Amino acid sequence: MKIVVLGAGNAGCLTALHYAFYTRNMFNVEVELIYDPSIPAEEVGQGTLPDIPNLLWTALGLHPYDKQGMQFTFKTGILYENWGKKKDKIFHEFPLHQLAIHSDTSKFQDVVLKSGWFKVTHKKVMDTNSVDADWIFDCRGKPKSFENYNTLESPLNSALIEVEQVHDKDQHWTRAVATPDGWTFVIPNTNNTTSYGYLYNRDITPQLKARENASSIFNMTSPKSLHFSSYMAKEPIQERVILNGNKLFFYEPLESTALGLYQHWLKLTFGAIIYKNTKFKYICNDIQNRMQEVKNFILWHYHNGSKYDTPFWEYAKNFKISDPDFYEKLKMSRDLKWSDVRCAENENGYGQWLAWNFKIWDEGVN
Repeated sequence: MKIVVLGAGNAGCLTALHYAFYTRNMFNVEVELIYDPSIPAEEVGQGTLPDIPNLLWTALGLHPYDKQGMQFTFKTGILYENWGKKKDKIFHEFPLHQLAIHSDTSKFQDVVLKSGWFKVTHKKVMDTNSVDADWIFDCRGKPKSFENYNTLESPLNSALIEVEQVHDKDQHWTRAVATPDGWTFVIPNTNNTTSYGYLYNRDITPQLKARENASSIFNMTSPKSLHFSSYMAKEPIQERVILNGNKLFFYEPLESTALGLYQHWLKLTFGAIIYKNTKFKYICNDIQNRMQEVKNFILWHYHNGSKYDTPFWEYAKNFKISDPDFYEKLKMSRDLKWSDVRCAENENGYGQWLAWNFKIWDEGVN
């Protein structure tokens, strides 16, 4: 069986590494990654959830003493600042025995591509029909047309991103700072820099005003501007082509959901392709439900507003969550004591969250 991955972004590298490592003892599986080297990696850093470092450690031997490798900082949780009306700060902790990381996207790409686990080919692929493979994972970035995608409701559609020459060595978490126009991620890099992403809605806040606010709050001087849509694929699997990364799904980076969702999809497809233990229609339903749950959990963060009474926050807090399962999970978390909820690691979750994730946020804002 030959598996080809198209694209060397976060999703492409993660897909090739996952399949190559977990089929390492299967003589009949070949994995190849094909990408266009003229396409640069993302400019700003990224944060993971605790599941990704496990693969990086087992497959690559990633550890903090390796100063020449991926160059990452530890991520112990997400610090929310200025959200809701109850507290100035809410810390969404990770369990003490589980740590995540912040990494440089270009370093992540370089280390994975040079790992030796799979074949790497430099080539620009325009048509998947030209690719010789049994299965193709298309990870070549966001789609050119959204005809075959469903829109996901989101209060955000634009961002200003910049890497600044500042670094707080005591920051071991992602900062998610509410602003008058939305919120901003603040990610500590390892090379004495910090990545900023000032997210806003261009239909509510003009770009010039967003730039002024980003400059006054975070001292962002010349950020790059980008616009985005929130969406998910109607058909995650199309004959022999499986979508992943931004080809599959995009939603704002609150809670660092992207890489975790990509990995969940890889586990589902691995079971269907390698072990043949489930049908494709079931895993497609699973991933589409997961994407909706990601959307709902993130929209919930806006329901209590922020310390800012602005047009954006008045707009954002009115997004509705219609899934009754979400409210069941929320009710269950409220009924549990902390001594119980911290032990409930094997309960059925919602998206990638368990009851204690709900409890932290709920008690922080209500």
